Amino acid sequence: MTEKITPAMQAFWANDPAPIEMGIDLIEARDNRAELRLQLEPRHLNGHRSTHGGVVHLLADCAAGFAANSTGEQAVTQTNTITFLTPSHAGETLTAIGTFVARSGRSALYDVVVTAEDGRQVAVMRAQMRHIAPKA
Repeated sequence: MTEKITPAMQAFWANDPAPIEMGIDLIEARDNRAELRLQLEPRHLNGHRSTHGGVVHLLADCAAGFAANSTGEQAVTQTNTITFLTPSHAGETLTAIGTFVARSGRSALYDVVVTAEDGRQVAVMRAQMRHIAPKA
Protein backbone atom coordinates (compact mmCIF):
# COMPACT_ATOMS: atom_id res chain seq x y z
CA MET A 1 0.00 0.00 0.00
CA THR A 2 1.10 3.54 -0.65
CA GLU A 3 0.42 7.11 0.54
CA LYS A 4 -2.53 7.04 -1.85
CA ILE A 5 -4.39 5.06 0.82
CA THR A 6 -5.42 6.86 3.98
CA PRO A 7 -4.66 5.17 7.32
CA ALA A 8 -8.40 4.71 7.88
CA MET A 9 -8.71 2.93 4.54
CA GLN A 10 -5.69 0.74 5.32
CA ALA A 11 -7.50 -0.37 8.48
CA PHE A 12 -10.76 -0.86 6.57
CA TRP A 13 -8.92 -2.99 3.98
CA ALA A 14 -7.38 -5.16 6.69
CA ASN A 15 -10.89 -6.01 7.93
CA ASP A 16 -12.38 -6.81 4.50
CA PRO A 17 -11.52 -10.46 3.78
CA ALA A 18 -13.50 -11.01 0.54
CA PRO A 19 -11.32 -8.94 -1.82
CA ILE A 20 -8.13 -10.03 -0.06
CA GLU A 21 -9.05 -13.73 -0.41
CA MET A 22 -9.91 -13.16 -4.07
CA GLY A 23 -6.45 -11.68 -4.72
CA ILE A 24 -7.51 -8.06 -5.24
CA ASP A 25 -4.96 -5.32 -4.53
CA LEU A 26 -5.93 -1.92 -3.15
CA ILE A 27 -4.01 0.76 -5.06
CA GLU A 28 -5.75 3.97 -3.97
CA ALA A 29 -8.52 4.93 -1.54
CA ARG A 30 -8.90 8.62 -0.66
CA ASP A 31 -10.93 11.70 -1.51
CA ASN A 32 -14.00 9.88 -2.94
CA ARG A 33 -11.85 7.79 -5.29
CA ALA A 34 -10.61 4.23 -5.22
CA GLU A 35 -8.54 2.05 -7.51
CA LEU A 36 -8.23 -1.71 -7.20
CA ARG A 37 -6.48 -4.31 -9.35
CA LEU A 38 -6.82 -8.01 -9.89
CA GLN A 39 -4.39 -10.30 -11.71
CA LEU A 40 -6.72 -12.91 -13.20
CA GLU A 41 -5.99 -16.55 -12.45
CA PRO A 42 -7.74 -19.77 -13.49
CA ARG A 43 -9.72 -19.68 -10.20
CA HIS A 44 -11.44 -16.48 -11.43
CA LEU A 45 -12.87 -18.11 -14.58
CA ASN A 46 -16.26 -19.49 -15.49
CA GLY A 47 -17.17 -22.50 -17.65
CA HIS A 48 -16.54 -20.47 -20.81
CA ARG A 49 -12.94 -19.88 -19.64
CA SER A 50 -13.55 -16.13 -19.35
CA THR A 51 -13.68 -14.19 -16.08
CA HIS A 52 -16.72 -15.02 -13.99
CA GLY A 53 -19.15 -12.11 -13.86
CA GLY A 54 -19.29 -12.38 -10.08
CA VAL A 55 -15.54 -11.76 -9.88
CA VAL A 56 -15.77 -8.64 -12.05
CA HIS A 57 -18.78 -7.50 -10.03
CA LEU A 58 -16.90 -7.98 -6.73
CA LEU A 59 -13.97 -5.94 -8.05
CA ALA A 60 -16.28 -3.11 -9.20
CA ASP A 61 -18.37 -3.13 -6.02
CA CYS A 62 -15.22 -2.91 -3.90
CA ALA A 63 -14.06 0.10 -5.94
CA ALA A 64 -17.36 1.86 -5.25
CA GLY A 65 -17.27 0.88 -1.59
CA PHE A 66 -13.73 2.01 -0.96
CA ALA A 67 -14.36 5.29 -2.78
CA ALA A 68 -17.47 5.95 -0.68
CA ASN A 69 -15.82 5.01 2.60
CA SER A 70 -12.71 7.07 1.82
CA THR A 71 -14.46 10.23 3.00
CA GLY A 72 -14.35 9.07 6.63
CA GLU A 73 -18.06 8.25 6.72
CA GLN A 74 -19.26 4.67 6.73
CA ALA A 75 -21.12 3.61 3.61
CA VAL A 76 -22.59 0.41 2.20
CA THR A 77 -23.86 -0.51 -1.23
CA GLN A 78 -27.61 0.04 -1.50
CA THR A 79 -27.94 -0.98 -5.14
CA ASN A 80 -25.83 -1.17 -8.27
CA THR A 81 -26.10 -1.95 -11.94
CA ILE A 82 -23.23 -3.46 -13.86
CA THR A 83 -22.90 -3.85 -17.60
CA PHE A 84 -20.36 -6.33 -18.91
CA LEU A 85 -18.81 -5.08 -22.16
CA THR A 86 -15.97 -7.43 -23.13
CA PRO A 87 -14.65 -10.69 -21.73
CA SER A 88 -11.37 -11.01 -19.89
CA HIS A 89 -9.18 -14.04 -19.29
CA ALA A 90 -6.59 -15.59 -17.00
CA GLY A 91 -3.26 -13.79 -17.24
CA GLU A 92 -4.82 -10.36 -17.71
CA THR A 93 -4.91 -7.66 -15.03
CA LEU A 94 -8.15 -5.79 -14.41
CA THR A 95 -8.26 -2.32 -12.87
CA ALA A 96 -11.42 -0.88 -11.33
CA ILE A 97 -11.63 2.84 -10.63
CA GLY A 98 -14.52 4.16 -8.59
CA THR A 99 -15.33 7.87 -8.61
CA PHE A 100 -17.90 10.07 -6.90
CA VAL A 101 -20.79 11.39 -8.99
CA ALA A 102 -23.34 13.04 -6.66
CA ARG A 103 -24.82 12.97 -3.17
CA SER A 104 -28.23 13.78 -1.71
CA GLY A 105 -28.67 13.24 2.01
CA ARG A 106 -27.35 9.83 2.97
CA SER A 107 -27.37 8.47 -0.61
CA ALA A 108 -24.46 8.92 -3.00
CA LEU A 109 -23.74 7.75 -6.53
CA TYR A 110 -20.42 6.37 -7.72
CA ASP A 111 -19.35 5.28 -11.18
CA VAL A 112 -16.89 2.46 -11.68
CA VAL A 113 -15.03 1.55 -14.85
CA VAL A 114 -13.26 -1.81 -15.06
CA THR A 115 -10.54 -1.95 -17.70
CA ALA A 116 -8.08 -4.54 -18.91
CA GLU A 117 -4.40 -3.68 -19.22
CA ASP A 118 -4.77 -3.11 -22.98
CA GLY A 119 -7.21 -0.28 -22.20
CA ARG A 120 -10.44 -1.95 -23.26
CA GLN A 121 -13.43 -1.52 -20.98
CA VAL A 122 -14.53 -4.81 -19.46
CA ALA A 123 -17.46 -3.46 -17.42
CA VAL A 124 -19.08 -0.28 -16.14
CA MET A 125 -21.08 0.06 -12.93
CA ARG A 126 -23.29 2.73 -11.36
CA ALA A 127 -23.49 2.17 -7.59
CA GLN A 128 -25.82 3.83 -5.13
CA MET A 129 -24.13 3.94 -1.75
CA ARG A 130 -25.89 4.59 1.55
CA HIS A 131 -24.05 6.42 4.33
CA ILE A 132 -24.81 4.81 7.67
CA ALA A 133 -24.40 5.67 11.30
CA PRO A 134 -21.00 4.66 12.76
CA LYS A 135 -20.91 1.32 14.56
CA ALA A 136 -20.87 1.67 18.31
